Amino acid sequence: MLIETMPGWGYSLVDDRYKNHKGDIIDLGCFTWDWSAKFIKEGNKKVIGADPQENTAPGDAILFPGVVGPFTGVVKMDLNIDGQISSLVNAQVSNTYVDMLSWKDFCIRYGIEEVSILKVNIESSEYSLLASMNSDDFSKIDQIAISFHDWLHPNERIQKEAAMSILIKNGFNIQSIYPRWGWILATKRGN
Repeated sequence: MLIETMPGWGYSLVDDRYKNHKGDIIDLGCFTWDWSAKFIKEGNKKVIGADPQENTAPGDAILFPGVVGPFTGVVKMDLNIDGQISSLVNAQVSNTYVDMLSWKDFCIRYGIEEVSILKVNIESSEYSLLASMNSDDFSKIDQIAISFHDWLHPNERIQKEAAMSILIKNGFNIQSIYPRWGWILATKRGN
């Protein structure tokens, strides 16, 4: 059964099977922690967020104050005027540099062995992240709630299709949960 992690916000839909899965909740793009607040409040799963604009973690949540992407290093990032949306893609305006961890290094650093839900809202960097992951990475993830940004940048449709193919190839069923903002929910087949 699908439930909203943020009541009234359809883009926050996840499958409630996470309750019976022993993995962690990972929130990439956790700014304000609104999407993952439900899991933090429940308190029965480790919740790990990553966002370079966030500087605190509520409750027992863990924060990586950087980004997760295709490699480990330092990257240049643009911040929007309102400070809520940031992007690594074509960063030209800002001289802000942030730490990036690859998915593998992020999992090692935070002791992530299994993932109940991976939420990805990283402003067009989702494509390079998914392309950098292999079958071993995907095998530990039960469901992925992801916002593709082709609704904002129509030239990204080919990248979205490639990313969706990666998910399908790695055993996920895909359903659109909030087309207006490009959200899909990918759930592992057979679980």
